[in-house]
Amino acid sequence: MAASKPQARAARPFEVDNTLEHIFDFFDDCYDKGWTDGLPVFPPTQRALERMLACTDRARDEVIGVIPPLNGAATVEKIAINAIMAGCRPEYLPVIITAIEAMLQPDYNLYGRQTTTHPGAHLMIVHGPVRQELDVNCGAGVFGHGWRANATLGRALRLILINLGGNKPGVTDMATHGHPGKFTYTMGEDEENSPWPPFHVERGLAREVSAVTMLCAEAPHNINDQKSATPQLYLGSAASAMCHLGANGLYRCGLKSEQMLVIPAESAQWLHENGWSKQDVKQYLFDSARQPVGEMRGRGGWDMSPLPKFVDVNDDNAMVPVVPSANDILIVVAGGFQRHMNFIPTAGYNLSVTRAITRKDGTPVRTLTEITS
Repeated sequence: MAASKPQARAARPFEVDNTLEHIFDFFDDCYDKGWTDGLPVFPPTQRALERMLACTDRARDEVIGVIPPLNGAATVEKIAINAIMAGCRPEYLPVIITAIEAMLQPDYNLYGRQTTTHPGAHLMIVHGPVRQELDVNCGAGVFGHGWRANATLGRALRLILINLGGNKPGVTDMATHGHPGKFTYTMGEDEENSPWPPFHVERGLAREVSAVTMLCAEAPHNINDQKSATPQLYLGSAASAMCHLGANGLYRCGLKSEQMLVIPAESAQWLHENGWSKQDVKQYLFDSARQPVGEMRGRGGWDMSPLPKFVDVNDDNAMVPVVPSANDILIVVAGGFQRHMNFIPTAGYNLSVTRAITRKDGTPVRTLTEITS
């Protein structure tokens, strides 16, 4: 018997007195009810809701999916309400809907990510023309402040996970420490300055299509190498950071897992000029970001999951990689023009998902204006 579609109660927009005092009262009320991430939220008035819903061709009561662990139904309307509360512009809505669709794919393991002790947050990467259309930062300070799209897109996802998924620190969200990306964690890909194919093209999408990648990851770990004169030395610095003994990757590499490295365009162009393709970079990191079994034994996540079959666990000198294969190292070009890199560690037991932004009939779009035209 086919499972019935989740039933969702209609959302109720708020009407508030448009004065600063009452807006603060609204925030206090939302905070007391557990509807916020701790920061002030905007009132989702009927006018604001209608403006946002005008930016999608989907029905307001369409259920995009259910958000674990509470399994609240994420209707288009409720997604829009949380986006308003986060401070999003109306045109951001299709990106947020696409991100939710990606997070609900089985490989993403959203239930596990919502309830784990691991400090994972949901990194959104925006690809294609929509990145420029929405002014999503992909350059200097890409993980920092100063861009409304970066700040509010990721925040909208967090509010959805709280208000529809029941994500409560210490109650359902058991992260031991968490990290600041749990407020918001959004970046763009610097496709214009990269010498290599964009990430979403690697995933099988056309270059002109706009897309979203979701990856549940730890905070960025800076790798500072201003001196290395060869690609091998430079990427060796990254490999060293990627295989530290406290990371999950080494101990989970026998499962489906990924790790990400963010490289600035300056370094990517230098690597390219030296004859290195993106695949060459992945292969070098896969071969170099390793630790011997003897160093791993009896610590970290030892014996919690199987290592790859090609690793002899009885040989202390056998080298263990951080991912199952070179293709499981994800390379994204972003950041300012400098030699810093950023390692983006993952839990090692969930996969990223890339989805095209589409019309309701599934047709991929280049720009968001194509959705409502």
